[in-house]
Amino acid sequence: MKDVLLLNQDGNPLTLWPLSTITWQQAIKALYLDKVTVLRSYDDWICHSQHLALSVPSVVMMAQYHYQKGTVNFTRRNIFLRDRFNCQYCQRHFSVDHLTIDHVIPKSRGGGMRWKNVVTACQKCNLSKGANIVKPSQPPFEPNYWQMVNIAKTLHIQIPDLSWQEYLQWPKHLVKINQVKAA
Repeated sequence: MKDVLLLNQDGNPLTLWPLSTITWQQAIKALYLDKVTVLRSYDDWICHSQHLALSVPSVVMMAQYHYQKGTVNFTRRNIFLRDRFNCQYCQRHFSVDHLTIDHVIPKSRGGGMRWKNVVTACQKCNLSKGANIVKPSQPPFEPNYWQMVNIAKTLHIQIPDLSWQEYLQWPKHLVKINQVKAA
């Protein structure tokens, strides 16, 4: 099934990692409730009902502006994104399945679970570090929303429709079009 890109009223996605999307059914419901405006539709997909034929939206914009708070939630996904999916000890790139969260100052030595005390580590480096204090390649920091946007745009992204690129403005060499056939 194809997703629909959800944009804030200023034309920017609500989130970039993960990309703010909704299902086509949610988009049609929001359209009829006047919560979104359709900016683009899929060329090859029409939804039929008994009395109506409607092009399925590809990109929609919210009717009301959703304010960005500027802060970033402290989540596993966001820690991995901040560190660009690189182990902060061996500097190698890993998939999410092979990464862990490491406490720079271990919990056993009073280190807490907060932005400035955790880094991304591969399983091997985290295991070998144990409860020792080892300096990571880059000091951990608490990112703001705009720093995370800039980091996200250095990573590869898959989108189902080329028209999304107009709104995402992602570096072209990092975009892969993952065309999915309509149901």
